[in-house]
Amino acid sequence: MAERQVITLKMESEIRFNTSKEIRNEPKNLDSEDRNLFAHEFKLDLPKVFKIELDNINVLRNTIFYWREFKFYKSLTHIFDTPNKYFWKRLRLLLTSAQHQKQGIWITDEISSEYFHWFTDALTRLKAIESTYESKEMLQKNFSVILPDFYKTKPYIEYSLREMGYTPFYFNPKKRLKVQKLISATHTAPTGNYNSLLISKIHDSLRLENKGFANRKIYISRAKATKRTVLNEIKVIQLLQTHGYEIHSFEDYSFQKQLEIMSDTKVLVGIHGAGLTNMLFMSRGAKVLELRNEGDSHNNCYFSLASALSHDYYYLNNEGDREDTNSVNLTVDIDQLNTVLRQMN
Repeated sequence: MAERQVITLKMESEIRFNTSKEIRNEPKNLDSEDRNLFAHEFKLDLPKVFKIELDNINVLRNTIFYWREFKFYKSLTHIFDTPNKYFWKRLRLLLTSAQHQKQGIWITDEISSEYFHWFTDALTRLKAIESTYESKEMLQKNFSVILPDFYKTKPYIEYSLREMGYTPFYFNPKKRLKVQKLISATHTAPTGNYNSLLISKIHDSLRLENKGFANRKIYISRAKATKRTVLNEIKVIQLLQTHGYEIHSFEDYSFQKQLEIMSDTKVLVGIHGAGLTNMLFMSRGAKVLELRNEGDSHNNCYFSLASALSHDYYYLNNEGDREDTNSVNLTVDIDQLNTVLRQMN
């Protein structure tokens, strides 16, 4: 017998915030010759954010399919343009047996399992949904956050959810999932950009209170990474240590250990990479130095994040072995680095 499909109307409402525009602080050491690298990021018009409630929907792998409109809700599950055939292939899962969940929250997309995107893209959507409830405890009690089961392999995901009061519900993406009532929100900003109010709520929810004043100076090494490394890191580390910096490889630590370190950190230095996301867990007014790929005016996500969190942002342009910042290896000018470190003291 064919499965009976109950249809109800969707609900959609705009989530309003105090502002629809982000105004960003300039880098503390901005050189007039580098202004073109940042100028287009000084102001950002934020998109409208909508809360969407759907009844009796199907989750087909990483997509949301709504029977009433015979429609995939791409804006809730994807950031990048994706061909329609990618979605229509998912319809074959309608012929399989279903997993069931009564009530759930959807905040994920195709890249949100990664460290940076989880905290800045996914959890901000959760905070946007939360802001529409007078009692967030009611939301936390009655709605689980729906996640593909491979998210279990990322310890920071479940840890951060539980610290924020939410329970994950893991499903098998090879089977369809039926959800009686699903709540989601559209993306709160283009990826790499932020609604300051929401990113601050992530900061306030997860940052550990330090017992005294934050006074540690930390350099995040990517020596164990296969790309985005510092080619002359030995010399860089020698200089940093003369300025009182500790050297850490964060992949060696649990997420909780990273939180503990960052709660005591007043200055963070690192090459463009996920490690700089940890500025989220520093006290406001901290200092961040990003080692950048020379000439890159596109990858400004950490500049923008520092501004959203009221941190002082510094930068140093460096010679790279390629234009692509996502795979570049840098050679740092030691004299210039010494100059910036002195400015930050």
